[in-house]
Amino acid sequence: MEKERSTKIIAIAALLVGVVGLSLGFAAFSNTLTISSSAEVKPDPNTFNVDFSATTSGDLSEAPVTPALTPTGVTGFSAEDGTIDNSVAGAPKITGLHATFTEPGQKATYTFSAKNIGEYEAFLKSIVFSNVASGSTTKVCTPGTGTTAALVTAACEDITLSIKVGNEAVTTGSVASITNHSLAINANDPIVVTIEYAAGGHRADGDFTVAFGDITLTYSSVD
Repeated sequence: MEKERSTKIIAIAALLVGVVGLSLGFAAFSNTLTISSSAEVKPDPNTFNVDFSATTSGDLSEAPVTPALTPTGVTGFSAEDGTIDNSVAGAPKITGLHATFTEPGQKATYTFSAKNIGEYEAFLKSIVFSNVASGSTTKVCTPGTGTTAALVTAACEDITLSIKVGNEAVTTGSVASITNHSLAINANDPIVVTIEYAAGGHRADGDFTVAFGDITLTYSSVD
């Protein structure tokens, strides 16, 4: 019986030693996990967007832009409504700004705005007066039938197209570089376009037409 008990004790002791040895064996192993990662950011260009609005308030409106006439109530003196088209992303347009003058001292003033509907702050970088289509100048005056060309040339100098954007000074020519002109997200930049026949300006002896080239406003996401 004693012999049997001794054998059992020895067996148990051997098992314990084996378990300890097994534990030490597992503790000697190691594992290394490596995570390699990177990221790319590709902003959607459509999230930068400045459109025209018929108002200078917070809404985005494509309603007709009705000009104010100075002076009022003059027979024959009129101006057409401007038409806003924001259908092409990144290339909104306002067209149809047209005045019919009868004498010097008259002007038509269009007031609307540029609205930042994108997800970035926008900066006005330039205002460019383009040449008349198929022409080499920003303004072309053409005499009507029977109108003296020399008189039209003189009167043409007194008819101007000017623009004011936000607090930028009124300009009748290109501004190639503009800094510190920001337009916050959801904000509006008031725009005033004036077609004017200067008071005391030269007169022609008949009808004539005046064609102006497009005005381009360029906004950027960086100043």
